[in-house]
Amino acid sequence: MDVVQETTSPASRYTLIAEIDPPKGVNLDTFLSTALEVRGRVDNTRVTDSEHAIMRMSPIAPCLALKEKGFEPEMIITGRDRNRISFQADLLSASALGIKNIVIKEGHDPAEGDQPVVRTSGDLDLVSMLQCVAALNDGKDLAGESLDGGTDFNIGVAIDLSDDVNFNRERAEYFKQLEQFGVQSVTLGPTYDLNIVEQFIPFAEQTGIKLFASVMFLKSVTMVRYLNNLSGVPSIPQEFLKKMMEAPVKKDAGMQVAADLIKELAPLGDGVVLHAMGWRDRLPEFLDSIGR
Repeated sequence: MDVVQETTSPASRYTLIAEIDPPKGVNLDTFLSTALEVRGRVDNTRVTDSEHAIMRMSPIAPCLALKEKGFEPEMIITGRDRNRISFQADLLSASALGIKNIVIKEGHDPAEGDQPVVRTSGDLDLVSMLQCVAALNDGKDLAGESLDGGTDFNIGVAIDLSDDVNFNRERAEYFKQLEQFGVQSVTLGPTYDLNIVEQFIPFAEQTGIKLFASVMFLKSVTMVRYLNNLSGVPSIPQEFLKKMMEAPVKKDAGMQVAADLIKELAPLGDGVVLHAMGWRDRLPEFLDSIGR
């Protein structure tokens, strides 16, 4: 078994996490190849759970495959496709297989995905998911029944910024609630607006919760304009659109813009999460561009 060597990053070196989508099928070869290519260049690998409501393999099997290669992956788990029973059941399965790091997320609306007629269970929101995990970590299920072996999850939460609360007081109370559930990190949804990230920093510092920003690669000017026309999605500032339009090599423009953004994001929080969004084959090239 390949074993990854743990390293401690100096304080000046921000944490970098690569999100990788499981396959749309049963072949894990390409998934594992991508993870192995970036191993040692990122600080952790995070496995998505049918991101953007596009059906893919459940993250449990890919996380197990990574563990067999010596990784300690982070598994995203959403409430969109599960009720309280299946949510708890999947967490028990993950824990039994040695998966200890989870990131809880409500999940995108199926209307955005490749099977828009799908209905969500409507049974779980972020608070009810956190109640589930807290109970399992305490050796009980959500009904209060004792488990034959409890879980020991490290808990992260991912926030969709389109659902972000509007007032600082609400944010402060929100982070305090997360702290009470034992949440160790919060990942903000992708944004190119530094002001949005900065607004969350005081609340993360007050609670000791780690704060991660996310960067999504912009593939084209058309993509930028499309995102800026979506309601509820943080708009991409004109300076980045201008950089995309002026770039001499269009296919590389989004990569350079993301590299420039990371330099500005790195000092703001505890780290950055990379959303490859179909460009996972270019992750090694991108890591070259940011010196990782």
